[in-house]
Amino acid sequence: MPTRIVFLGGQETTVNENQDDVVAAVRRDDPNPVKLEGTDGFVLHVNWSHVTLIAPAPETRLPG
Repeated sequence: MPTRIVFLGGQETTVNENQDDVVAAVRRDDPNPVKLEGTDGFVLHVNWSHVTLIAPAPETRLPG
């Protein structure tokens, strides 16, 4: 399941990795940033001290 990451400035992104994997990677490399690719194709450098929320991304539903 994709993971939503919200940063201190309010910027949000979604990555394809699941929440547990994202949290483990960020904790493992702290204080160094972790490089993750967003679902939009942009590569991010995620640093634990700049993150306010890491949570499962909401499911997208098709209108129906």
